[in-house]
Amino acid sequence: MEDVEGDLEELFSNRLKNGRRRAKWLFYWDVLLLFRPGIIREIRIFKGQTNHIMFKNYIKIAWRNAMRYKGYTALNLLGLIVGMASSILILLWVQDERNVNAFHTNGDQIYQVFRNMRQSNGQVNTGTSIPKPLGDLVKSEYTEVAEVAWLSWSLPMDIARDNQAIEESGRFASPEVLTMFSFELLLGDSQTALNSPSGLLISERVAEKHFGPNWRNEAMGQVFKVEEQFDVQVTGVFRSPGTESTLDFEWLLPAQAYFAANPWVEDWGNGAFETYLLIPDTDKVQAVADKIRMEIKKHTQGNPNAGDEELIIHRFSDTYLYSAFDNGVVSGGRIEYVRIMTIVAIFILLVACINFMNLTTARSSRRSKEIGLRKVMGAARKSIRTQFYLEAFLLAGCAVAVSAVVVAFLLPLFNELVGKSLVLNFEAPETWFFLMGLIFGVGLLSGTYPALLLPTFNVIQSMKGGVVKQSGFASYFRKGLVVFQFAISTLLIIGTTVIYRQIDFVLNKDLGLNKDNLLAVSLEGDLASRLETYKNELLRLPQVTHVSGASGNPLNYGRSTSSANWEGKNPNEGYEVNVMLTDEHFIETTGMEILAGRSFSSQLQDSTNFIINEVAAELMGFEDPIGKKLSFWGIDGKIVGVVKNFHMRDLYEPIAPLIITCISPSNSSIVLIRTNENTSDALAAIEQVTQSLNPGEDFRYQFIDQAYAESYEAEQTMRTLANLFALVSIVISTLGLLGLASYSAEQRSKEIGVRKVHGASVIQVLLLLSKDYGKLILMAFVLAVPFGYYFMQNWLNQFEFREALNPVVFLFAGVIVMSIGVLTVAAKSYQAASVNPVKSLKEE
Repeated sequence: MEDVEGDLEELFSNRLKNGRRRAKWLFYWDVLLLFRPGIIREIRIFKGQTNHIMFKNYIKIAWRNAMRYKGYTALNLLGLIVGMASSILILLWVQDERNVNAFHTNGDQIYQVFRNMRQSNGQVNTGTSIPKPLGDLVKSEYTEVAEVAWLSWSLPMDIARDNQAIEESGRFASPEVLTMFSFELLLGDSQTALNSPSGLLISERVAEKHFGPNWRNEAMGQVFKVEEQFDVQVTGVFRSPGTESTLDFEWLLPAQAYFAANPWVEDWGNGAFETYLLIPDTDKVQAVADKIRMEIKKHTQGNPNAGDEELIIHRFSDTYLYSAFDNGVVSGGRIEYVRIMTIVAIFILLVACINFMNLTTARSSRRSKEIGLRKVMGAARKSIRTQFYLEAFLLAGCAVAVSAVVVAFLLPLFNELVGKSLVLNFEAPETWFFLMGLIFGVGLLSGTYPALLLPTFNVIQSMKGGVVKQSGFASYFRKGLVVFQFAISTLLIIGTTVIYRQIDFVLNKDLGLNKDNLLAVSLEGDLASRLETYKNELLRLPQVTHVSGASGNPLNYGRSTSSANWEGKNPNEGYEVNVMLTDEHFIETTGMEILAGRSFSSQLQDSTNFIINEVAAELMGFEDPIGKKLSFWGIDGKIVGVVKNFHMRDLYEPIAPLIITCISPSNSSIVLIRTNENTSDALAAIEQVTQSLNPGEDFRYQFIDQAYAESYEAEQTMRTLANLFALVSIVISTLGLLGLASYSAEQRSKEIGVRKVHGASVIQVLLLLSKDYGKLILMAFVLAVPFGYYFMQNWLNQFEFREALNPVVFLFAGVIVMSIGVLTVAAKSYQAASVNPVKSLKEE
């Protein structure tokens, strides 16, 4: 190399006479030309027999050290196993979340149409119910769109054969659904299965229910009766979509049959089904979005009842993770939880690796003679580093192997916890790539610091076998790792506490009605036509206090209209107002509070009168709305009452304006029943009455409070996961602190002995050793607080109604972490302080 460099410098000097710039560029060029096989020295990592023997020696030494210090090895492995197993479980959940809707071949080319409806308060509500004529227009005029598909909302219906009725949830679908999406058809032709108005597709699960294990030979062509109203014939059997799809259904009926029976869907002012577009050329997506945006406004122009509505499109493969809209713009959704849990998995893995580093360096003095002897015998630092890297990879490999077994054992419990069907598939190459990558990443991350630190020990000090003094940087770095560990633990506790308090706030908030002991029973069969008889029979039960018909669950309601008119309304502005169809007993049954006016009364002919909520009163601009005229759907009446605001949707959204009417009790789809405290007896009595009036139909019901709690299932799952993995982080951090306390006790053993000889008590020594760690944990708390405040405030901002961040939350997290940390250090310090000083002073 020296000769080549000398020749290059000589050439450079000779060329300087022609200009320095030219000489420099020629120098660079000459260097590049020298990169050829004949002149570059061979890179030899493995050097034959000697290297092979040394590797065997490294493995043997690693095994001896592991067996010699079994407690230390077990502690080290425990931290890695807990951290790895937790991270693998989280990442399996994350992967499953990201794979939802990913199985569709055309997934990146399918777009769903959404409708933005501007409200009176300036907010924009986003919905999926799209006017049916839009799809017809896109089919005929949008050359960029290859296919248009319609799909209804999920509907529970009785599918009967041979007088055996089974209720299943399904959807009405256009034929394009089978070609646009990749739902697997086990029997039938996807091109024609939904073409006939009397066709029916059922899932393999439904087919097996009706035809048994031989369904493949019997299902096709069989006739079913739907809701005891019309006959359909099986034209195909499909594989159930399962949890990997957001479009869930057990049967499909032709959308054309629904359109033919419901002419209202042809009106541009009415929302009908969900609408999906297949756009093969992604470069044309923006052009479609621009063209489709104003279609509703164009076709409802001049209609006094038209709302202020625009259309947007959103890629279907993103709708699961990016399902939240803020003023008509996608603002996140479940992707926030995916990101949070990914960060938690990385943090837990980092904490486990830091724990490994601290425990390794804490025991380093016990291996000082070994390191010194190797260096005296001629071992280079590189060789010693290789040894410690190899030990780190071996431990990582053992930890990954045990973690995989632990994960396989815990997966059934974890699946029950998160409501999924996660599998660690050892037959898939991706699983092995992931596990090998985990071994390499954890081994490299956890082994780097010890591999760089331990070979720097002074040879003379090492050979003496005493405690080897390390650099100030090493000490500060190790303490910094402990601060980082406990900062993460504090951050997780803050997050866990905030999530817990917010979910508790959501579940126990005053919603504007009394949801306790309130039962919603579906009106099946012809029960809706005998609603008054049914209500009277229910009121005879001693367990029932109030009964009311309603068009839906008041805490999960979305029926609305833009046709509402009132005195003084600006004709140039469109307002979307919710409409609830009830009867005269609705207010009393739900326990709502009348703020002005009165409730409905059967004696006062209120069939054309209305009750509105506070938001609607504010929208209409009435100081005293009682007696003011109001009309919608062509029905003229007046306002007779104002009810206190109640939440019709989740607490992510503001309360919308609402009109409550009792004009059409027959439109009720459920009966709301207020029971006494003995709900089990009440439920049995209600079922008996229902079955007596409606024999042969299923008794379907739900408790309003339970249904409300289930609507926050994702948040409750996050709360449970946050609790679990915050505990995991604390456990691993405590192990790391235990390692650092052990290291400190070893380093200061003689100091402790001298202090005790001079009269220091155990308590004094304990305080001496513990105070430094108290400072570290306090620093971790100070570091975690601003990050905790920032992240949790952002999470809370998703809720329109939320609990404010309380300083008590941060103090609680600090006290928990401080208590655990100090107790851990105190226990180890007490052990060190209790050692006979004679023993510690004669070690030299």
